[in-house]
Amino acid sequence: MREPFTPQMTAEEFLRWAERQEDKFELHHGFAIAFAGGTLDHDGISYNLRRIFDRLYRSPCKTFGSDVRVRVAEAVYYYCDAGVVCEPVEGGASVIERPRVVAEVLSRATRAYDLVEKRAAYRALPQLEAYAIVHSAMRRAEVDSRSPAGAWKTVTYDDDETFIAGFSFTLDKLYARTSLANQ
Repeated sequence: MREPFTPQMTAEEFLRWAERQEDKFELHHGFAIAFAGGTLDHDGISYNLRRIFDRLYRSPCKTFGSDVRVRVAEAVYYYCDAGVVCEPVEGGASVIERPRVVAEVLSRATRAYDLVEKRAAYRALPQLEAYAIVHSAMRRAEVDSRSPAGAWKTVTYDDDETFIAGFSFTLDKLYARTSLANQ
């Protein structure tokens, strides 16, 4: 799924280069990494997450998805499946600098990357309140939430009620219109 593209680039070089590419690339410590497409269930869960976030987070917050990069470090840019930003961002922006919430939908190809590498990078963002990992092979969500004191706590949800950043919704809404609906 991921193969490094050489040569090594600065963040500015990467952003200029990536705008000219047909495929999606993330920047990982100076190297562009190509990402392949996903499944219909993966896309459906991502869509449901964005709809849920749209209902939970009111203006000035904005929901975004996998067409916008998140800058997690000087030479690291990721795409997430769904996220929320609550500071002013221009409509033409292609990079989010300070997300409040980030969610990744796991797939077989990205599982280890999302659970270890991306999780650590996102949790290092000082303004991030929650990092959600949503499984696409079973009805389960893992939510990392930051306390006001800055400590992280992970809660796994596999029953009906799920919480992200203090907001609740049901797994039925998260998995609606996918092969995992109403199981």
